Amino acid sequence: MTKILSQNYSYANNSSNELIKVSTAQRNEKYFCPVCGELMIPHMGKIRRWHFVHKNTENCSYESYLHLLAKFKIRETFLKSEHFLLSYKAKALCSHECPFITSPKCEDEKPVQFDLRRYYDKCEIEASYYQYRADLLLSSSTNSNRPPVLIEIRVTHKCTEDKINSGARIIEIPIQSEEQIDHIVESGKLKAVRANQFSHLDENKITLYNFNKIESFDPIGSFDEDEEYFSRKNTIVFWLNQQGKFCSFDCHCYEVRDKLPPNVHYYITQIATPFKEIFQEFSKRGVKIRNCFLCKFSKQDYWGDWICILYKRLSLPRKPSPYSATSCSNYMENFMTSQNAVSIAHPQNTEQSDSTPPCKFYYHICEDIL
Repeated sequence: MTKILSQNYSYANNSSNELIKVSTAQRNEKYFCPVCGELMIPHMGKIRRWHFVHKNTENCSYESYLHLLAKFKIRETFLKSEHFLLSYKAKALCSHECPFITSPKCEDEKPVQFDLRRYYDKCEIEASYYQYRADLLLSSSTNSNRPPVLIEIRVTHKCTEDKINSGARIIEIPIQSEEQIDHIVESGKLKAVRANQFSHLDENKITLYNFNKIESFDPIGSFDEDEEYFSRKNTIVFWLNQQGKFCSFDCHCYEVRDKLPPNVHYYITQIATPFKEIFQEFSKRGVKIRNCFLCKFSKQDYWGDWICILYKRLSLPRKPSPYSATSCSNYMENFMTSQNAVSIAHPQNTEQSDSTPPCKFYYHICEDIL
């Protein structure tokens, strides 16, 4: 937590117990500390910033002052404002039909903004919600079924785990200076981050707990416009037709359906996969395949080209078409995949960390051409 450096009191209570700012103070009036109740004197000189100082005591807690001031000023702003905005990045799921079918939909974050005044018209200081007491409690007088929002002011103490685990929606606002309070009051906005088990929270940012509404995002347009020049698209497609012809290409996941020809077996993935491994998986699924890539006499040379090692002895093409296997009498199927077997694409990064979701892939067998 950032250390509190300034301890200027810009606010005090007047004789009517109204909180006023030092800029509106009168020299002949009496003012009192809103925390300890002791007499305060306005310092309104020409050099230093105007502020109140205690006349006699030095034991007042500035942390308590900031906590009380934040509650009062944020409540006042909320009730008098037509709009009070909360913005953050919500959890979002892809809105498109997923081509991977058996995999969970892709997750992302989507910037959202809510006007809290649209849903809540009450803001109470130190109000209770079940067994918990909130610094500020937002609730609706017109909809008693609407769950309230608890606003917690964090000057020194964080929101308790017990309160967080209750499931109540909580906005925790870190306050270390009057300027932070003034910013919220002047803008009428809270820019926050959502807490989750995978994120490292910045203690200096407003934090949301239990804001679990899931949004949706459209993957079209969510990729960088320069991606074509700097990185591979996110999905690799391999298809195989009834005649044994095959093709591979890369595209975005939402383009797979439109780019696949009809009546083909296909494999889609997010990472490079050797051709032999793909053919073997098709074969396991009942697809009859005869292709030079699967022949025991097909090897890769120094440059990575596939050659027939029988080409000299039997006067065969050195680099035959992979479809030559359909009529080759020397074809001998071998599904063993060598370590340097060619892949349908090269991955950007094959390393997987504990927090990285597993690579998605899916095999589709077209029953009509089996």
